[in-house]
Amino acid sequence: MAATVGAEEISLEEALQLFYKNNYDILISKYEIDKAYGDVLGAKLFPNPNFTFNPTGLPKSQETQMTYAIEQLIELGGKRRLRTETATATLEATRLSQRDTVRNLLIGFYTVFYNLQLDQLNIDFAQYDLERFAKLYDVAERRFDAGFLSLNDFTKIKISRIDLDNNLTNFESQAKKDIENFSFLVGSDTRLQPSKLTLQETFTEYQEVTLVDAALKKRADFLALQKQYEAAKSGLSLAKAMRIPDVTLGAEFETFGTTNTPRWGASISFPLPLFNRNQGEIYRKNAEWMQVEGQIKKARRQIVSDIRQALNAYQTSLKIFEAYQVRKVEMQDLLKKSEEAFSLGGVTVLDLLDTRKTYRDFITKYNQALTQVVLNQELLKLYTGEVQ
Repeated sequence: MAATVGAEEISLEEALQLFYKNNYDILISKYEIDKAYGDVLGAKLFPNPNFTFNPTGLPKSQETQMTYAIEQLIELGGKRRLRTETATATLEATRLSQRDTVRNLLIGFYTVFYNLQLDQLNIDFAQYDLERFAKLYDVAERRFDAGFLSLNDFTKIKISRIDLDNNLTNFESQAKKDIENFSFLVGSDTRLQPSKLTLQETFTEYQEVTLVDAALKKRADFLALQKQYEAAKSGLSLAKAMRIPDVTLGAEFETFGTTNTPRWGASISFPLPLFNRNQGEIYRKNAEWMQVEGQIKKARRQIVSDIRQALNAYQTSLKIFEAYQVRKVEMQDLLKKSEEAFSLGGVTVLDLLDTRKTYRDFITKYNQALTQVVLNQELLKLYTGEVQ
């Protein structure tokens, strides 16, 4: 297939490394972590002091006064600690959310990856079918030359080659489209395709309860909401702490008159919480806290729904594959016997071509069913939060 579609082959491990390193959406999402880390840095900082220089009565006269003052805001009520706790919990939630972004992107990655595996199977089979047809054509030609096959039947056999060539062309065209999607996902300017895997044909049985328990422990979106809950709780505490007035301490140095007589002074100021006791922000933060609590309940139920749907898709595709699997040998024997009978004149050309078409359709659906169940098994793992 590599020679046919002109793409460089890489292993699954190499593809995943490129995906994590170069995928545009992953790279973009990482900046959310940097932004949240910046909020943590900002939350830990102390307020800057305020310096004031106030000259009065210039040029120099008896009323000249030069005032130098510095003021420092002192936050009370543990505001800085609560602000840092809120930002830190938000940072952890952002990291987890970014992990969940990767998990969701992996769904698309594996879908394209296994689509290419299906493309490879289809191309291999189409090439094999052409090689097998060439042997059948030799038999038909000898029978035609010997007078045992009519021109009409021999022409039907020659024309049937068109369908085989078209199948190969269509499979190669689909592979090129999937290769371009795959190369974009891993952020490569070079056309890349995964190396052909030997797909397993035996599969694991899964229990819904086990999968849900695993998902509740590993799903990054659920863990992120728990961190958001912590951040919302700290945010509510911070809003309540804002009711406590902060104190501003100041010191002054003055020189007065023509003799520059020095004087020192001190000041203290704080707002009186008579009207604004941060009621609006407290109410808002309390609503945010309760909102995240509702989101956690929804996410828990969503996980159950995701697992059930993914498990149903896996079990359905497995059942479909097994239906084809038990008939594969029978179909191979049918084709072999039909071709042997044709070489002996035991079946008509129409019967032979119909058998070949039936076999070709069967193998195409068999390959599709096999890759679908393998893909659904991989997706089931992703829905439980298992990220490679």
